[in-house]
Amino acid sequence: MTSAMVRLFAAAAMTAVLAACGGGGEGSGSGQEQTRPTGAEENGTAATGDAEKDRPASIFPGSDSRGGSGTAVKLPRTEVGESTRGEVHVVGSSGEKPKPLQGVTGEIDGAELAFIQKCLGEVPPEGCDVIFQVTPTEPGPYSGELTFTMEDGSTVTAPVSGEATGGGTTTSEAPVGPSTTAPTPGTPSDVVPTAEGEFDLP
Repeated sequence: MTSAMVRLFAAAAMTAVLAACGGGGEGSGSGQEQTRPTGAEENGTAATGDAEKDRPASIFPGSDSRGGSGTAVKLPRTEVGESTRGEVHVVGSSGEKPKPLQGVTGEIDGAELAFIQKCLGEVPPEGCDVIFQVTPTEPGPYSGELTFTMEDGSTVTAPVSGEATGGGTTTSEAPVGPSTTAPTPGTPSDVVPTAEGEFDLP
């Protein structure tokens, strides 16, 4: 009787252990499948979004195997009469040697840009920066273009845009002419002739 009870308890204990091991394996496996893709997906999207947002304006002068290209330059908003700077990164070696730059010109609404730094000649492997300055004279949006000319005569252009605020003060000019001030009557020194030989004293 005692050995039968021991065998019964042993069989029940073995069944419980096998059931627990099987269920734990399935539960932990399904938990890993649910969390792993979510984390990878979040990391991938955040990194790509930040890189796109913080990317500066740049141009590639072109090489022997591919043409040049440029991205738009968006200038920060500024007040009328205040200067703002624009910057374009000239991309250096990215597996291909870029063409040397011969010149850089630019205009905003027909007016020539003032350049602070140009990147002419051979482009170094790390690239270099072209820096220019804009001083808007009127409020509102403005636009223009940068033109990069290579030694072989090819060109790459990059659009430039920005916005100026303020500057809406107007001055009113008073008409210039002789003063027409009427005399003020009623003072004791005023003497008005009324007829020949007669005077009307106030």
